[in-house]
Amino acid sequence: MTEIIGRGPDDIVRSYREAFGDDRLIVVSNREPYEHRWGEDVGEVLVKRPAGGLTSALDPLMQSVGGVWIAWGSGDADAAVVNQEDRVMVPPEDARYTLRRLWLDQHDVNRYYLGYSNQFLWPLCHYRPALTRVRARYWERYRRVNRRFADAVLDESRGGGAAVWIQDYHLALAAAHVRSKRPDLSLAHFWHIPWPPVEIFEVTPQAGKLMRGLLANDLMGFQLPSHRNNFLRCALTLVGAEIDWERHTATLDDHTCHVRDFPISIDIDSFVEAATRPGSDEAVARLRDRYCPKDGQLGIGVDRMDYSKGLPEKLKTLDFLFERYPEYRERFTFVQVGVPSRTDIEAYDELTQKVDRLVWEVNDRHGTPGWQPIHLIKQSLPAERLAILYRAADVCIVASLRDGMNLVAKEFVVCQTDERGVLLLSRFAGAARELGHSLQVNPYDPEDFARILRDALALSPERRAELVRANQAELRNIYDWMADIFDTWGRIRNGSELDPVEELS
Repeated sequence: MTEIIGRGPDDIVRSYREAFGDDRLIVVSNREPYEHRWGEDVGEVLVKRPAGGLTSALDPLMQSVGGVWIAWGSGDADAAVVNQEDRVMVPPEDARYTLRRLWLDQHDVNRYYLGYSNQFLWPLCHYRPALTRVRARYWERYRRVNRRFADAVLDESRGGGAAVWIQDYHLALAAAHVRSKRPDLSLAHFWHIPWPPVEIFEVTPQAGKLMRGLLANDLMGFQLPSHRNNFLRCALTLVGAEIDWERHTATLDDHTCHVRDFPISIDIDSFVEAATRPGSDEAVARLRDRYCPKDGQLGIGVDRMDYSKGLPEKLKTLDFLFERYPEYRERFTFVQVGVPSRTDIEAYDELTQKVDRLVWEVNDRHGTPGWQPIHLIKQSLPAERLAILYRAADVCIVASLRDGMNLVAKEFVVCQTDERGVLLLSRFAGAARELGHSLQVNPYDPEDFARILRDALALSPERRAELVRANQAELRNIYDWMADIFDTWGRIRNGSELDPVEELS
């Protein structure tokens, strides 16, 4: 395992305090980092950590810095554990910060979350405008819920200064409302998903309102330089903002928004610890014995059931592999974890049915009485189990058609403590910019994809170890990502001159 040296929790606390002093940190997101759910026994309350890169990335930050996290209380026992101000301290085993919950009714969920956020903004930002659904009631509810999140920020910041960090596409309007009431607060927004070119984003009926909402921030962060520049072009074209292309700023109505790219990462130490915990060697061996043919190889994929993840393309690639290279029949088994997602949306339901059908077809076409080519696990797995699955694999396939980053790719790389696993990574995932020693693939070309997979399976142990070490050397820790943001954000707040941005893409 290559030693990955970077900043840690103490560095983050120092970076934050240097930037913001005693100001309170307020994180705002749709999804909460902890859910409380009723157990099987009467009165039993269980704590669940929802799956997702956003919550897993930001929870270590909040545990280090403290403050308050404002989010939708989506657990069925959430209301039973909060105080009169809808607050609860988390994590439950070692309380470090405050979770402030907002309550959404079914209309909010259907129109703000499933409607405007996930049937309009999500497909649009993943370059799929044909899948968007535009309804006036969706927009109205999105606007109203954003106002409620903003009001919660104003409530939590009463009586003092605060650094307000808004997350992702669900809350594009919140900053403008906060700024209208508290112009003294420092506001930043990180957009975790892609930002599309202006030719795609301009189909949005509310494009101008969304842009004005986001430009109210002091700092807008994106995963990639291309997303950053797409946003600036939208600001210029759609609302007439004044753009400084050297310093990457957009000025509108006498307010300047700085726009930068900060590729997100993971808590490396936690995944290495999970992959090497006591009993992990035996767990890896059991997993390989369960799925691998004798002296065979194991492939894995871990994705939400989302049309942006390229699941049908991945399954077609596996079909080509077993058809074109039959020597891998009964020698290579693929385990696909498909986490159910947004099951109330028709496009997702159709995708799940398609994946089920393709898995059945590949298994029926190529399987034998003693061997099944693909195993589909349709549930979310805890990080501890995922780390063992990552470590056990000979290859991991990330086939995203469009992805802001894709943290699965980074999780897989850091869990390669045995230096065995090769990463096949879509060139359309943001992680492909950093993990240059992955085998990069085009998921739209399943025949060539299958050839690259065959080549990966044939690599020598020495070459595998070289690729693993080279990718691990490229990784930065989640704390480096946070420190970069706080350093930039703090300089903006304190009026320091920022260096020009050299790369234009």
